[in-house]
Parts: sequence; structure tokens; C-alpha cells
Amino acid sequence: MTRPPTFLNPEQHQELISGMNKIEKDSLQTIKFSERILMDDFFKTNQHIFIAMWNSLQTAIENTLTELLKKEDVRNDIINSDITDKLKNMLKDEIDEDNYRWFLSKWQTKGNNKTEYTESKLQYFDLDGNISEDLKTGLIEMNTLRNCLVHRAGIADKKTVKQAPSLNLTVNKEIQITQDMLLKYHKIAGNYGTELMGRAIKCKYLNSP
Repeated sequence: MTRPPTFLNPEQHQELISGMNKIEKDSLQTIKFSERILMDDFFKTNQHIFIAMWNSLQTAIENTLTELLKKEDVRNDIINSDITDKLKNMLKDEIDEDNYRWFLSKWQTKGNNKTEYTESKLQYFDLDGNISEDLKTGLIEMNTLRNCLVHRAGIADKKTVKQAPSLNLTVNKEIQITQDMLLKYHKIAGNYGTELMGRAIKCKYLNSP
């Protein structure tokens, strides 16, 4: 025997509609919350990749200069240059690799930013050259962003905004490393690495015994 269909009364019908609306609202809130978590993780992951990218470039430069300092003629030429007596004493008769790295970290060269400091130091190793303004600006941006991410928890301060005006950052606003930024700075780091490799081929110290 077939049971007759059961119909909802107006009150039950309204209750069902309200319940469905609540489920839809809760679902949308859950989706938005999940998207926010995923986006936060995405930007944090990008930050780690970006920092590693910059650190790899700086490590490659430091390793190259450290290897060059193992050459006696390199050390002698630097000692006979215009560096301070304190630096000369640090380098004189030194044969320990860790101390070479310490020497490099304490050696302050001329410049207004990290890129100019590095380029100035490279001159002493016959690794100097010319870089385009676009490449220079990109490297300054990378260093500024890296310092802000590491030392300021990614919150832009006045110093950060001033150091790299081309970034158009806002004071007290969190910096988010997007995929487009990663691709941009990956290319910049690669171009600088290629530039340095080209200089290394012509370096008198690297082409000597």
C-alpha cells in the first residue's frame, strides 16, 4: 500500500529554507577562510623561496671571493691597495678559510647600497664591470625586500620605502611576494649571475696558477 505524500506546513517550510540558507552561509564562510589560509601559506612559501634565492646569490659571490683569497697574489695585491691598516693586518699571513670569510664580512667598501658595496669590492678581485640601471635597481629591490622580510617580519618601514622607492611600498603595510615577483627576481638574480660568470672568464686571478 502506497503511503500518501507528506507536505510541509508553512512553518516547517520556512524552517527548512532558513536551515538551507544557514548551511550555504556557513559553507561560503568556510570557503573564504580556507582561501585565506591557502593564500597566507602561498605568500609565506614565496617569501622563503625569495630569501633563499637572494642568499644563494650572495653565497656564490662570497664563495668565489673566498677562493680567490686563498691565492697569495690576490692577498698581496689587496694588502698593497688602499684598504685600512686594520684590514691589512687581518689578511696578512692568514691561511684559514673561515678568517677569509670574516675578513670579507668586515670589509666595508664604498657605496650607497648593497649592490654598490658588492661592485666596489669586486674591483679588488679584477671582477668589476658595468651593470645596467634596470639590473642595479632590481638587485637593490631584492636586498631591500630580503632585509624587510628577515628583520621586519615583512612589514615595510620608512627605511625600506626610502631604500627602494621603485617598489612603491606603503609604510606599516605587509609585503607579499607574489608569483610574478618571484619570476621577476629569479630573472634578475640569473642575469647578475651570468654577468659575474662572464667577468670571471676574464679575471686575471682565476686564469693564473
